[in-house]
Amino acid sequence: MHSMWKTLLVALLVLVAGCSGGVGGDGATATQTTTVADTADGDTTNGDTGESGDSSSSEDSSSSMAFDFNQSWDEQFREGQYYRYEITSPNLNDTATYEWEVLSATEDEVTIRTKVDAEETTSEQTVTASRDQLYSELSGSPSGSIATVGFNSPYYSGVDGETLEVGDGWEASGTNGNVSFTVERTSSYAGLDCAYFVVQMNGSVFWESCVSPESPLPGYMAFYEEEGDDEPVFEMTLVEYRPGN
Repeated sequence: MHSMWKTLLVALLVLVAGCSGGVGGDGATATQTTTVADTADGDTTNGDTGESGDSSSSEDSSSSMAFDFNQSWDEQFREGQYYRYEITSPNLNDTATYEWEVLSATEDEVTIRTKVDAEETTSEQTVTASRDQLYSELSGSPSGSIATVGFNSPYYSGVDGETLEVGDGWEASGTNGNVSFTVERTSSYAGLDCAYFVVQMNGSVFWESCVSPESPLPGYMAFYEEEGDDEPVFEMTLVEYRPGN
């Protein structure tokens, strides 16, 4: 499992560093544009996206807040949902940004707009697909690579159908050693309250994320390349959020 994510991460960092990818798979309506970013200083606007969310984050290791996750919490996309993340990595010269906006959402399908802004390259993509096929239809593009690593980790399935509080967790043993999942605290990113969990492999942090049943995307995620690393090799922090309708 770890080697698979390392392979995905290498491909992702190449894409984010400035290489464009293809458009999503068959069966979706998708468009993508890649342009050279304007190097002039200026404010960034997001069209008719309304007021910005609180970009601050906070944490509370003693909170008694409980989070009830149903089996489809990570597919609950709503029209008007907007996320903007900052992406940091030792392999990137500068901080990249990633936007995810839900343009429309029905019971049958969802239309999203994504945008990656990294160094001198901007890649924007719009995809329409069923809720459970969005990540598949984004595959092959810079946006899809980020979504796969940041939002589609198998570790998120560990919260499906669970009610989680600080201190909850589990541990399992396998051929590669021991893996543990622990909710360490509650946090808030850009106004999104979430349960902050840590996945450890053989006692070393491998994956961190902060998830909420109110949002299909996390408030934060971090991936560590090697056992014993002190700093993540890839990190996404939510800095602007709107919950939608």
